[in-house]
Amino acid sequence: MRPLLLLTRPLPQSERFAHEVQAVCPPHDVLIAPLSEIAAIPFDPAEFTDARGLVLTSANAVPMVSGLPGLAGLPAYCVGPATTQAAQEAGFQAYNSGGDALALIEALKTRHPTGPLVHARGVHLAHDLVAALQADGITIRSVPVYEARGVAWPQGALAALIARKGGIAPLFSPRTARRFVQQLHGARPPHLRPVAISEACAAQLPDDLRAQCVTARSADSGGMVQAIAAVMSQGVPDGLRHARAMDK
Repeated sequence: MRPLLLLTRPLPQSERFAHEVQAVCPPHDVLIAPLSEIAAIPFDPAEFTDARGLVLTSANAVPMVSGLPGLAGLPAYCVGPATTQAAQEAGFQAYNSGGDALALIEALKTRHPTGPLVHARGVHLAHDLVAALQADGITIRSVPVYEARGVAWPQGALAALIARKGGIAPLFSPRTARRFVQQLHGARPPHLRPVAISEACAAQLPDDLRAQCVTARSADSGGMVQAIAAVMSQGVPDGLRHARAMDK
């Protein structure tokens, strides 16, 4: 039976990631069951009027700010390739900073751009970029412009997972990992394999699921695709760690 890939990101991101995986992984089936949806939230456009650059940690922020006056053509320091592409298509001078928030922080410290910079972000923060960069003398503030709101799985998603006796479940954040466990409602299909983007993400899983979890070598889309391909082919390279090793 072909592997089942369970995608839980918001629908546009899941569809985009499905294409990435399809290009490099063995034949498989895809079940898209989002655990969140992206919603714009009110913000004061005046927060961006003096911006000399944007910091973007998700492509979700791009459509929220792309139409604001005076921002077209500004530098946009982006967390990874998907965000960089979205920023380029929106007319920003986009820079790919390496794939995760820590790499973005280091890239900005090295580049030390002239501010003010504005971090257009979601409500829920994994890393406090403002605190890290202000400590290095960079003028930056953050403005929440969207929220990833939790949603329940579509009807039948859990039943499909149980019927297939499990699947490969990429988890892209600690928050998603927690919601994933909630939506299982205690079910443990025997061949369920979580793939976590980071140790912090894997740490949100209960012990039994952590024992089956693989953590990506790099905290970005490419690292996740590599980890999924390894699981699908039933061989996990040395660079990919089972999450149980994180307890050491």
